[in-house]
Amino acid sequence: MSVVVVGDSIIKRVDRVICRADRLNRTVCCLPGARVRHVVDRLLGGAGDDPAVMVHIGTNDKVRGRWKDLKNDFRELGSKLKKRSSKVVFSEILPLPRATVERQREIREVNAWLKAWCRKEGFGFLEHWAHFALGRKELYKKDGLHLTHRGTYVLSEKFKGFAKKYLN
Repeated sequence: MSVVVVGDSIIKRVDRVICRADRLNRTVCCLPGARVRHVVDRLLGGAGDDPAVMVHIGTNDKVRGRWKDLKNDFRELGSKLKKRSSKVVFSEILPLPRATVERQREIREVNAWLKAWCRKEGFGFLEHWAHFALGRKELYKKDGLHLTHRGTYVLSEKFKGFAKKYLN
């Protein structure tokens, strides 16, 4: 069985940890700047039959005034993934150290909805907010958005656990 991890620029370089053990069956697809709706049509080309899929997306989506659209984008993505895979896990959006209190609240609300929706739809949900809590600035680059090598390692280890679960 193959494992595909797809997401925005936050997952850049996680392939170093995830794919190291099995490059033939593990793939990371990083789509810098991608939003949920962008991922829908760019997914799983050549991923084989019934791959296990981890999705980390949403960092670039602006929530304010778009709640309904964002939920619909996730629903459409979930619907397309269900047609290709029986093992789908969504990864929660990470906190952003430089974000306003309002933006952090929005991210938490999206994560809460996403977790409940995943449970309802039979998808897995990977939580890691506590690992990247606002006091962990060393995990982020100076831009307050992208991860440092240490941050990438922490996220990679979480994703690696997902890959092991489905490949072993």
